[in-house]
Amino acid sequence: MPAGAEALACASVYGVWSTWEDDPFESEEQSRQEIYDCGDAVCSRFVWEARPLDEKTGEPRLDVNHPDESKRARLVSEVNILSKFEPVADDRGCITEIYGGEIYDPRAGDIYGDSWLSYTIELEGDDILRFPNGIAWTRYSD
Repeated sequence: MPAGAEALACASVYGVWSTWEDDPFESEEQSRQEIYDCGDAVCSRFVWEARPLDEKTGEPRLDVNHPDESKRARLVSEVNILSKFEPVADDRGCITEIYGGEIYDPRAGDIYGDSWLSYTIELEGDDILRFPNGIAWTRYSD
């Protein structure tokens, strides 16, 4: 690595993040989400789930709680939890925040964020992604 390259390296919201019910230090990991550039926005997709199967059927979980009935037959593993977010760069061009967008909770079928309400999700250091409600995702490392 060239001299000074460490100073140029950026922490970024992009990558794989572990999701938690509440506190990442006091609850079990629920899933891993990859945050990625999805065209003109930032989205996330499942790359791992702690409980991918429906407890009643033993089959992969379906998005049965989605408010749009036409989407209830899709697999939860194929759902974007984050969508329509805009990347926000710091003064070095590092994407350390995402703004606007929608957050989808497949457990309840709730979609948060619309034209009246926007969210800013911020990177704290390189290993915690802080949501507006205080919930944190931690950067996944194997």
